[in-house]
Amino acid sequence: MPEAVRSEATVSTNGDSLLLNGIRECVPYAGQARAILMPATDESGNTVLLLVDIQAAGVELTVQTSTHGEPLYTVQMANVAVRPQDILVDAENGEKALEWIIARGQVAAAATMVGVTEEALRRTAEYTTERKQFGKSISGFQSTTMRCADAYIDIEAMRSTYWQALWQLEEEKAAAPAVATAKWWACIGGGRVVHTAQHLHGGIGADIDYPLHRYFLWAKQLELSLGGGTYQQATLGALLADESAEVNVL
Repeated sequence: MPEAVRSEATVSTNGDSLLLNGIRECVPYAGQARAILMPATDESGNTVLLLVDIQAAGVELTVQTSTHGEPLYTVQMANVAVRPQDILVDAENGEKALEWIIARGQVAAAATMVGVTEEALRRTAEYTTERKQFGKSISGFQSTTMRCADAYIDIEAMRSTYWQALWQLEEEKAAAPAVATAKWWACIGGGRVVHTAQHLHGGIGADIDYPLHRYFLWAKQLELSLGGGTYQQATLGALLADESAEVNVL
């Protein structure tokens, strides 16, 4: 499980009540939400999932700056009272529930990456058709055509792997390898596509006011969320090394 999504909050017993302490970084839309879903570690080291009221005593939000513009916050919790009804998943099922959420979040990120990169490539194809150099459209240059073709292949690889992972999750199969593969392709393939788009736009592609830059920033955010490419490779390696794991390498 990526360290970024592991519990950084603890729940401890205080007489007949429970208290929540800790800090979480880069929580999206915390300032706009009424409550947030929080994984926390109990005194036995087990994971529980609970709801935290943003207005509760002891909760403090600090705005964080993000490169892609999504509202992010640091959430600090100091002796926040936890009611029994706030605990959505107990310690017996908390880790499994958290893994369930993360797997679907990773596949959702991979699916979003397909949309982001498709539009980046569409805009690039349009721009290179209109942009002329040496009296002809640069889309006619072999290097431009080949890079766009490679980007298209990356997008289709991302699409097929995320659909495979989505199907396995829906069918309740052992989907961990497929999920890691889909997220790896989103990280590596997505990064290649948006870099190609920036490069083929030339100097204007590096202008942060130009619309294309938004796709680059969103791709970078999606790449890093819930474990980057290196983490996904390590996950797949561990699964391949585990003889008891169900891994389809075809």
